[in-house]
Amino acid sequence: MEPFVTTQQVAEFLGMSPRTIATMAREGRIPAHPVSGSARRTWRFKLSEVNASLASPLLVPTIAVQRPGCSAESE
Repeated sequence: MEPFVTTQQVAEFLGMSPRTIATMAREGRIPAHPVSGSARRTWRFKLSEVNASLASPLLVPTIAVQRPGCSAESE
């Protein structure tokens, strides 16, 4: 059974700040498990879930590409 890890441990694993990890968890961008019922949540994670979600092609940001000669204002 895989242990749960802290926000700090996920941050070190991904090379991000703990604040960024907490924001991503709160926004549902990475799988997280809340362990407190207060407004200020404490999160726990499973590294395999986080790793799998970030490797998913569904989470790759899309970039709007504007073709030369086309603009939204010309319609």
